[in-house]
Amino acid sequence: TPLFIPAKSGLDVETQIYEGELFDFDIEVKPILEVLVGKTMEQALLEVLEEEELASLREQQRAFEELRNAELVEQQRLEEQERRHREEKERRMTQQQKVIQQE
Repeated sequence: TPLFIPAKSGLDVETQIYEGELFDFDIEVKPILEVLVGKTMEQALLEVLEEEELASLREQQRAFEELRNAELVEQQRLEEQERRHREEKERRMTQQQKVIQQE
């Protein structure tokens, strides 16, 4: 059996489009592409700056904690030294009192 081809309805009309009547893709897309690339580069730069700032803050935090830990160690050392001096003083006072009582 032959292929079914529906009967035409209406009139055929033609439109002539000359070169340059429609838009030129390369010229029309350039400003849009420049904006997209510019925004992408700007966003990437902001992200890099944010990462650098976070790295800097982490470094400052690490340095601060290191300094604080060193100060805590020094404070504990001084407290321990004070405790030893106090105990030594009490021990000597006790010895002196025993010597005085024995006399």
